[in-house]
Amino acid sequence: MNPGLTWLLLLWGLVTATSSPANPLTQPTSAKPPAFVVIGDMPYTDAEYALLEQPDGAIAKAIRTLDPPVLIHIGDFKKGRLKCSDELFQDHYRQIARLNPHKTVYTPGDNDWTDCDRFTLSGSHDEIERLHYLRQLFFHQDRYQLSSQIDHLIRQPDLIENALWTIDRVAFATLHIPGTNNGRKELPPGNEQAALDEADHRDRSNEQWLQVLFTKAEQAQAVVIAFHADIFEFDFSKPVCSSDNRTNCDGYRSIRDLLKRHATQFRKPVLVIHGDTPAYCLHQPYHDIPNLWRLNAPGDYKYPDASEVTFDANNPDTPFTVTNLLDRKPVPAVCDASMLGLP
Repeated sequence: MNPGLTWLLLLWGLVTATSSPANPLTQPTSAKPPAFVVIGDMPYTDAEYALLEQPDGAIAKAIRTLDPPVLIHIGDFKKGRLKCSDELFQDHYRQIARLNPHKTVYTPGDNDWTDCDRFTLSGSHDEIERLHYLRQLFFHQDRYQLSSQIDHLIRQPDLIENALWTIDRVAFATLHIPGTNNGRKELPPGNEQAALDEADHRDRSNEQWLQVLFTKAEQAQAVVIAFHADIFEFDFSKPVCSSDNRTNCDGYRSIRDLLKRHATQFRKPVLVIHGDTPAYCLHQPYHDIPNLWRLNAPGDYKYPDASEVTFDANNPDTPFTVTNLLDRKPVPAVCDASMLGLP
């Protein structure tokens, strides 16, 4: 079938579903505000690995006690210098799957595949081969059934790691946006063309998935979008990536501009969640788009914790509340990227 026709059929199915009685976006909102948990950029150390390990890890216990309807893992399940072996991938997949069984959505980070060909590693791998293995492990085979108990979850046909689902009239989506300039930097020797083709394909697919999300979310009260890379840290001098300039460019500019445009048109609360940088914070990145919020999630050595996120439709000024799972403190409102003052 023609890919364009496939997308039109998918989009049509989502649009017509919004008027169906079974569609969760048309159902009454529960009395308790919807809450979910976010984690990522860890474990980078043995101590962090222990925090996530069942049955005694502190973060693992906290997630199990909370029993959230969804745990979103925003990628980087290992530090960049660790070898990207099958055994390590399988072990961390197992650990992630046990944190919140069958109610977890994972989106890949750069440490999980794009950086696997770095020469600093004790034995490097081809990043495209690692991406294929990652997709097999987490999505195609998925022996632990990571997301099987999340109602209404669908996946993008040509980018299986991208997911979309709804909880209590909040529309959620993940996008595959890794660090390392969206996979356009530190390209694999001898395989640069394949890596750039993969990046171009991701960009097109992410843009299409955003369109599907906001079409589906017309009757939602809020939208939550999760991915790995910090798209808000960028070089103003770099142009948007194009077919003529695929590397010396801002790999996040096109998706950043599209997010801003969709949020402006949506007008209801939009929360963007990412990791990749240590500036743990929740704020509004653009004064002219007051309904757009950004959560730079904990992890990345600075805050070894997970976050509970609550949405309150009755609080338009601060619709999203973020709390640390372990110490129950609120997320900082100032994005401080320094590594001083670690907990």
